[in-house]
Amino acid sequence: MRISLLALAGAALMAATAAADETAVLPASRSGLAVTLYADGFGLVTDRRTVDLAKGANSLAFEGVSARMVPSSALLRVGDGVKVLERNFEFDLLSPQALLERSVGKTVRVIRTRPDTGEEMVETATVLAVGNGPVLKIGDRIEITVPGRLVFDTVPAGLRAQPTLLIEADSAVAGQAPLELTYLTEGLSWRADYAAELDAAGKTLSLGAWASLSNATGIAFSDADVQMIAGNVRRESERPLATFKGANMMAAAPAEDAMRREAVGDVHLYALPGKVTLANNQSKQVALLSAAAVPVARQYVRERWITEIPVRGGAAPATYRPAVTLKFANAREAGLGLPLPAGLVRVYERDSQGRIQFTGEQSIAHTAAGEEVTLNLGEATDIGIQYRQGAFTTDGLPERAFETEQQIALSNAKAEAVTVRLVERFQGAATIVTESKAHEDFSGSEATWTVGVPAGGKATLSYRVRVQRPR
Repeated sequence: MRISLLALAGAALMAATAAADETAVLPASRSGLAVTLYADGFGLVTDRRTVDLAKGANSLAFEGVSARMVPSSALLRVGDGVKVLERNFEFDLLSPQALLERSVGKTVRVIRTRPDTGEEMVETATVLAVGNGPVLKIGDRIEITVPGRLVFDTVPAGLRAQPTLLIEADSAVAGQAPLELTYLTEGLSWRADYAAELDAAGKTLSLGAWASLSNATGIAFSDADVQMIAGNVRRESERPLATFKGANMMAAAPAEDAMRREAVGDVHLYALPGKVTLANNQSKQVALLSAAAVPVARQYVRERWITEIPVRGGAAPATYRPAVTLKFANAREAGLGLPLPAGLVRVYERDSQGRIQFTGEQSIAHTAAGEEVTLNLGEATDIGIQYRQGAFTTDGLPERAFETEQQIALSNAKAEAVTVRLVERFQGAATIVTESKAHEDFSGSEATWTVGVPAGGKATLSYRVRVQRPR
């Protein structure tokens, strides 16, 4: 199906003539634009423009708002002496399909070109239906395939070239006035992406963060002051009036000056330096923070629950692998001490040839200054842990109580010694009766032991525990 672009342009011109009593408030009259992105897929837009008002009633067409705006969130501020009486959001955009749908029952012109002479022939057709394709009545025949170009004489009422907020206002005087529109919109979001590179000794890491900003609102935001909010903000559900989908394109924005950070209420705001343009269907990356030589501790951790079910002997114990964790402090003395937005941390290490390798990733929650970050990167393939139950009894114990002996064997195939943190959790109030190595922490239902395992060697831990199960 082909529809003449000249027809669309001409129809748009006629629509503009028909709406001559409307005052267009265009982006060209903009005096300021601010966009705040939230991680939950929405944003806040503040658009300041200047408008020429007549004394008395004014119909204003504020063009170029987000197609995914939440209409009820719109907040209008106009100059002194101006009252806003009504506002309407029109998001039904001018397109070939929309033109056809609004022309059902009306006549259009069909233009065909003779291939032998190049002469154009014009016929009048009635649009009977659209659905999965246009159905036209041309003379005494019905056509289901458009036999040429369609030309429309007018744009049906309600179709706009771009999303528009219509404002009915009354002004006490004639002249220029400032107009500020603030609204929430879906289709804006941001996330933090971190890259952490460990040094050769595994004692420090370099941490860099980028903010990935995405715009799928249906419009571009040009030369805007852009901020990002890190934190969870409560919202009640309200669907926007339109949805735009498209493939994202990635653009990297150069870092200019330092990014400004501040607390706003109970969330944190990051303001990008200078003016930023967010094109529609684009993802843009900007530098967020960087730190070098952050002290880090590598830990091997294995956690499990101890149940009251006795384990019968005979089967060889299974071998488990501890989790590999990295822990560092978000502290000023560690080179950080800034609020870390939620995001994905990717960890890289270099091999013996100096080539960088990816060794794991984990998402982190919003982390305040002074808190610790723990990354779980997977399992340590060179460290083995086997559990065996040495004894289990309920004899002579109170109702719902039991005693069990646990034997844990650890092996280390690495070329250096390691320390493994063993966390044992009990389904009830527990008492450690005996142990081959003193525990580090004990909460009454959870005990922790730290066991050193020599390079290429083995180590063991055994303990006996009494557990009183809850009713």
